[in-house]
Amino acid sequence: MGMQALNQGILTLKNPVMWIYPIIAGLFVFAAVMFGLADITDYFGLKLAILFFIFVSPFFIAGTYAAVKSGDFSVNAYLKSAADGYFRVMLPCFVLLFAIILLMFIATVPVFFAQSAAGLSVFAYIIGITLILLTFFFDTAAIFEDKKIFESLKRSIELVMAKPLEVIMFYIVAALLVFVLFMLYTMVWSSLLAEEFEPLLTMSQSELAAFSQDSMNLVNLLGEHGVFVTAVLSGIAVLLFTLLFMPYKAIFYRDELMVSLISMLGKIPEKSDDGDLSVEDFYKK
Repeated sequence: MGMQALNQGILTLKNPVMWIYPIIAGLFVFAAVMFGLADITDYFGLKLAILFFIFVSPFFIAGTYAAVKSGDFSVNAYLKSAADGYFRVMLPCFVLLFAIILLMFIATVPVFFAQSAAGLSVFAYIIGITLILLTFFFDTAAIFEDKKIFESLKRSIELVMAKPLEVIMFYIVAALLVFVLFMLYTMVWSSLLAEEFEPLLTMSQSELAAFSQDSMNLVNLLGEHGVFVTAVLSGIAVLLFTLLFMPYKAIFYRDELMVSLISMLGKIPEKSDDGDLSVEDFYKK
């Protein structure tokens, strides 16, 4: 189920266009970490990353999904599809971002006025997380089915509700992917910066507690070399995750959730000779 989509997604990586967005995402994260750690109180790195994922990412997301949808992995087709699908991916992202910000406002403001409002805050956070999980496939719906803003959000909710077990498995595989990459990142990062972390081994508990109070202490401990290594490894980690996750999500949507939709409509296309549903079959009416 989930692993099969991941395996098929890996096979698409032989096409150079599937590497475009991961490489660009990795470079932006590298720059964001470098700027962020250079002045940790300015939050410029965080702002840069947010602007990238809101305004730049939709272009490459649309191109990547369209390549998987059509099976055309040429650069010309990628760029044309990216331009055509840019606003279909970006605009729902704005709607979701606005809804999440509103929920965070609802979750935060009451706490300032009453301790009893903590339960409301927890409830708002739960709603926010649920909203993200239900609408997580809005971008694939926008590209694979040419859906507009609210249509893509609605389609994602419909398909998640139609196949909850498959979607849960998808999230589990994605979480395992994050876990494996995070563990590799941590091991490589700590081994490369073992010399920088040596002073921590001689600190007492009280000294470590005081050290952790100010994030600038860690930046000063790392030094220029440590900051550069952290930025490089962060960029590589994001590159690898994006490289694996994007085709995984696209193929999962095509081969699992779209099949569910077609089945509900009573339009199950015939299988190809190798037993798999071809891309074209999904768009036969």
